[in-house]
Amino acid sequence: MGAKDATASGTATGKFIGMLIVAAAMLGLIFFLKMVGFDLTPVENVHLDKVVVVEGYANAFCDAYKGKSGELNKQCGDLTKKNCLSADCCVYAKMNGDEKCFAGNEHGPTFRFNEDGKTNDIDYYFYKNKCHGKSCK
Repeated sequence: MGAKDATASGTATGKFIGMLIVAAAMLGLIFFLKMVGFDLTPVENVHLDKVVVVEGYANAFCDAYKGKSGELNKQCGDLTKKNCLSADCCVYAKMNGDEKCFAGNEHGPTFRFNEDGKTNDIDYYFYKNKCHGKSCK
């Protein structure tokens, strides 16, 4: 073996020992970080949308006016169509040409009579997004 072969062999061994030292240092660092409680898991992009429980609102709304049907009818009349259709105690109806939210249930608006005691004409009504009546769209 010549001097040149011994130098090449020593250089390869030196590089191998260097790689082992670097690998051991990296593993030692990872072990140390785990021991001190540093979390190495990648951060996930967690995006939480605002969650609104409409049913809870609708039930609370209806419960607030339980036994006060006249007041409930007034409050239902102030709701948007979307909110009206989500409430258990309101219907969106077309009655005597007036299309709005009224107090009611699956059987239709609660107040169907006018001041003269005559039944108002109900073209259609929506309860829970289901249309009822002769003029359903």
